[in-house]
Amino acid sequence: MRWFLFLLLAVAMAVPVLRADEETFVAPPRPEDGVFDEARLFVRSPERLAKIVEALSLLEEAHGFHLYYAIYDSLFDTTVAERAQRLQDAWVGDAAGMVLVLEVDSRAFQVGRSRPRETEIEPGMKMQLKGATELSPVELAGLVRGLEGRLRDVPDREEVAEVLGIGFAEGVSALFDEHDAIPEAATRSRMIALAVGLIAATGLIALLVVAGLKRAEARAQERYVFPKVSVGIRLGAPYGGGKVSSRTFRHPGPES
Repeated sequence: MRWFLFLLLAVAMAVPVLRADEETFVAPPRPEDGVFDEARLFVRSPERLAKIVEALSLLEEAHGFHLYYAIYDSLFDTTVAERAQRLQDAWVGDAAGMVLVLEVDSRAFQVGRSRPRETEIEPGMKMQLKGATELSPVELAGLVRGLEGRLRDVPDREEVAEVLGIGFAEGVSALFDEHDAIPEAATRSRMIALAVGLIAATGLIALLVVAGLKRAEARAQERYVFPKVSVGIRLGAPYGGGKVSSRTFRHPGPES
């Protein structure tokens, strides 16, 4: 029991230290060929590395998009998503590009994202811009699901890194090809129409809510009372009321 408590205390003390390490994280130099192989996977198989570099180069030549690929054995001091975002800020910034991070031991991978750009389509109403070299969360989710399915049956660590790097670069390039096939004016008009429709729907919902609240308030203020009715005294009773009926009796005549 004593050793168990000591272990819990050690873990609790280690968490703030790990967070502090990540707060002081210094990004390594940006790789010239696009691949940062911290895990040293491709030391004995440079041909695999060459294929990944070629896929990254083709993506940059076709669409002007820089895809950087960082490979780690394990990330003990942070998460894969946090490391991807920190490398994104250091290597890409606001330029057109993305950082893909792979943790080989867990096969977990994440991408960093640049800050979204916004434009004001009218006073008080803004919308996010999605250029030809930007991917939506839906597009990224579809690309990630497809790669997860391909990596599920790959046993070798080097092959996992190769399939992910090449597959992600080719998938991003294919998505940008689809963007190029859509006229930019049509895309912007559709986004403006969607933004206006969303604002109109929000306003309609707000009006319905206000109308419902007003009706509820009016119903809460309603009161029902019985009217005051003056009824004469009958048969000497102090109070009377209700339905009154009368009967007439005649004295029976001789012919009865």
